[in-house]
Amino acid sequence: MRWTMVVMTVALTFTLLVPEVAADDKSKAKIDRSKIYYGNPSKFETPAVVNVQEVYLQIEEYKKIVDRNMDPSDPKYMMLLKAASRKFRKAVRAAAEQGGYDLVGARGSIEIKGQVVPEITQDVIANLP
Repeated sequence: MRWTMVVMTVALTFTLLVPEVAADDKSKAKIDRSKIYYGNPSKFETPAVVNVQEVYLQIEEYKKIVDRNMDPSDPKYMMLLKAASRKFRKAVRAAAEQGGYDLVGARGSIEIKGQVVPEITQDVIANLP
């Protein structure tokens, strides 16, 4: 029983300390999976990044949240944020598909040694409804 606990602790520690990576050469890529908005970080060829804040500031529902200085406890806050998130994801998907990108994340979430990951913020903004 004690040996099992030691093995589980070591495995958990190793999992938490080793960054998740993806790409053909796993030693070249670092991916923050929590900031991926489109695609599969375990299997991709053409990644891109987006400035999330810049896009959200163009979405009417998000502008209302900011302009009214809404508190997350306000019932309308979650409704507006959900609508803004839906528009954001739809625009990211459209920009990715139009540009031939199979992975899109927030700026800084995709790093590949020796490669500049293209930023598609303006393409995403252009695809907002």
